[in-house]
Amino acid sequence: MTSKLTIDAETERVAVALLRHLDWQPGDFAIIFLFVDVGPALWLSDWINQRCQFAGRALQRWQPDRAFIEFPERLVDEFLAALPNFTSRPGAVWLEFERYPADKLWNTARASFLSRLNERRFLLERDLNRPLIVALPTAFKPTARHVAPDLWHVRAFSHQLRARAAGVPATQLPHLRNASNETPELPTPNLDEYLRLAVDPSAVIHLPTALRATDELLERGRPSEAARLAHETLRRVRQSQSDNLSWGRLRDLSISLDNVGRVAQAQGDWAQAETVYRESLAIARQLAERLGGTPEALRDVSVSLNNVGRVVQAQGDWAQAETVYRKSLAIRRQLAERLGGTPEALRDVSVSLNNVGRVAQAQGDWAQAETVYRESLAIARQLAERLGGIPEAREDVAISARLLASASAPDAKALLEEAQEIYRALSSQFPAVERYRRALRSPESDAPGAL
Repeated sequence: MTSKLTIDAETERVAVALLRHLDWQPGDFAIIFLFVDVGPALWLSDWINQRCQFAGRALQRWQPDRAFIEFPERLVDEFLAALPNFTSRPGAVWLEFERYPADKLWNTARASFLSRLNERRFLLERDLNRPLIVALPTAFKPTARHVAPDLWHVRAFSHQLRARAAGVPATQLPHLRNASNETPELPTPNLDEYLRLAVDPSAVIHLPTALRATDELLERGRPSEAARLAHETLRRVRQSQSDNLSWGRLRDLSISLDNVGRVAQAQGDWAQAETVYRESLAIARQLAERLGGTPEALRDVSVSLNNVGRVVQAQGDWAQAETVYRKSLAIRRQLAERLGGTPEALRDVSVSLNNVGRVAQAQGDWAQAETVYRESLAIARQLAERLGGIPEAREDVAISARLLASASAPDAKALLEEAQEIYRALSSQFPAVERYRRALRSPESDAPGAL
């Protein structure tokens, strides 16, 4: 959800033009180049996404990970393998390639990625019937035209956006700067952008930027700063509640509470995590009732239930964990039926089944654990086949197979071999992804999966 943000006329013009194009050709392939600074890119994608959501066409964002600078060509293969998944959803695809504009390694990787994608243009046009938006640094335009001439020639349009100069230097907000000297050498573009936008303490906070900055600090191993930022975000969102009690502002509050909960969880502060997660759950339920049980509102309730479940599970309250996990599962089954079995809804069911299975297993109910794990595995296999074997779907199969094997299933040996083979293939295909290698080294472990 995008908060109100004052923007200049040029940014607004580009936003409206882009939205008009997406509304005009929602189900056709078109490539759009945006040469943008990080700040305008974040704002623009959130602004577009908010409006597309109302039409049921939320943006499908795709961002390179740290392996990008080492294996950009492999990332092209991964992206092309995901095209059927993108096409199965109604929204445009947004490639977030604008980060680290002055980094030579990133610029080299960007050029390699675009060059390889240009060579395989026919696959894009054949397999992707959605608009493709490629966000790149403002100075990258000449390179893009040189390394991807075919894609440039067929572009629908291109635009350039630069960030406005901030009125107050970000260094005047020292309480959100790196005071603990934790890994200061790693760049933090999202934090920098948050600080640029937050120079006016009376302004409405740009929540998506704050959330990205919090995640960035946690990824950089700077949890104390992440906690300060999360609490600062929550304070400012609460402050705005007195002026605006719309459903959007209430959802902002729920999201901000979840943000504080994630940081508290990362720091092992389970009491604080439970407090804020329960408050978030109460708001999510209020919104679901107020909005008439929309799919988005009901899914928010299910996510909040799972957040509470994780916390009480970590504290050993298995009975309460089972109660909230089953409530979440019931909502997700309802949504999967209501939405016609979309991949997202079915995956939510699979994850919730695994949560219920873990609790049953911890309580010694092996038969129940096997039953729900086997159902989760069946869904994961169905999705992997349906989505063309994309890495995320294959990994879900491996996770569910290992969980079922851990419940002493009769076919445990075959299940472990299946999971091992999947991780072996993923490690070979994506050698820079650490969790694949870690899972391959530890056959008895399993990843938690997304909520």
